[in-house]
Amino acid sequence: MKLIRHSLALVGTAVLFFSTSLAAQAEFVENNYVCEDAYMEVATACGDNAVAVEKKRLNDLYMSVYPTLGQQQKARLDKEQRAWLKTRNEKCDFNYARPMNNSVVYAMVSADVCVANETQKRSRVIYNEYDIK
Repeated sequence: MKLIRHSLALVGTAVLFFSTSLAAQAEFVENNYVCEDAYMEVATACGDNAVAVEKKRLNDLYMSVYPTLGQQQKARLDKEQRAWLKTRNEKCDFNYARPMNNSVVYAMVSADVCVANETQKRSRVIYNEYDIK
């Protein structure tokens, strides 16, 4: 049963990753992450994968736009990116230094989903602002 859950999580991640990669080239597709409703092992994998997928999408968009910009535009984008990272980290930060339990694990998953969603929002801004097709 454990193997089946891990396999389903990996297949889901591969499909999500592939669809997101294609979406970055065609149109922006919103991903809906509902990781907290799964069993703990699946939920943590889902949260980790959501973050990885959205960070890759943002990086791909950023790297496709950045080389086309002039110096002032690059400086503006860098400044915006630093401000966005600060805001995202403040919103999604998770610090916990006590013993772990189920509630803490699900709070960590929620923090990962927050990071994924905020990163997806930032990707949408860059996608729209720079008219990526």
